[in-house]
Amino acid sequence: MNELTKTETSSPYFSIVMPAHNEEEHIGSCLRSVFSSDYDSAQYEVIVVDNGSQDRTREIALNTGQARVFELTEGNVGAVRNYGAAKARGQILVFIDADCLMDKDWLNRAEKLIKDRPNTAYGGGVKLPSNATWVETSWLLEDSEGQPTLPKHLIGASTMLPRKLFFQIDGFNELVSSGEDTDLHNRLLSENSAVFICHSLDVTHLGNAKTPMQFINRQIWHSENYTDNLKKSFKDPIFLITLLFIFLLLSLIIQIMVSKNTFLIAITLAALLTTPSLLSLKRLIRSGNFTKTPSEILKIYCLDLMYLVGRSLGTLKSLIRSTTNLTKNKRD
Repeated sequence: MNELTKTETSSPYFSIVMPAHNEEEHIGSCLRSVFSSDYDSAQYEVIVVDNGSQDRTREIALNTGQARVFELTEGNVGAVRNYGAAKARGQILVFIDADCLMDKDWLNRAEKLIKDRPNTAYGGGVKLPSNATWVETSWLLEDSEGQPTLPKHLIGASTMLPRKLFFQIDGFNELVSSGEDTDLHNRLLSENSAVFICHSLDVTHLGNAKTPMQFINRQIWHSENYTDNLKKSFKDPIFLITLLFIFLLLSLIIQIMVSKNTFLIAITLAALLTTPSLLSLKRLIRSGNFTKTPSEILKIYCLDLMYLVGRSLGTLKSLIRSTTNLTKNKRD
């Protein structure tokens, strides 16, 4: 393991933990945004954990001369975040992704929040970059005042909580390849810990999916753990909607191949195409912004259709993997 450390006489207040994997495009901007903070630089440290990057991520992080840089070549993102937290010296842990930007006053607002309600976990939302594509603007819907829609759960891009509380609940789940932030949120609630999500901790996300294919691939990745814990997945409304979408799609294919009942085919097709609109309506209601043009609404619908396509492919991928592993275990 290699490490670059700052020599300090006292422990910082904040430890900002940043997992990074092949983030050479954005990590420099991310680190500059943190180190440009108006907050006392002696009161925070930045810990970058390089997760086996094959590009210049580690080199760029080291060249800042201010971050503590570690390597964890293997492990899911939860393990990478936990590794960084274990190296932290601060009282308060902040988790931010290497493709996000903090504004200059972020840490000052964070300090006020955590001092007002000390034993609380906090989170923020993600703002659009200035050069956002239609995929980004159709996914990260802003409200009528131009603020991002706050997430329902903590997100890894912007999470803050006391170090003591983090280790009391054993940190992030290291077994899942995604969704470790939602899992952390749920376990905090199960332990009766307060969780508060607000705009004060919003960050600007540079690494959004910018094209339809990038978006679909990201949804495949997010859903490839669905069959690992079916009991938990069946409590997730998105998983249930994904199953409905898969069922309708398979039904449509079978009907086209073996049935001549055009009315039934039309009904199934209509139901299939209506399913994404439920997600679109839900997201528009959450944003509170109903001033969208017909063109914008169509783009939002198309993105939710791609969302369900990606989630369906990820679910099928997860099912195939689980079946393969089960067959292999039986042979062994």
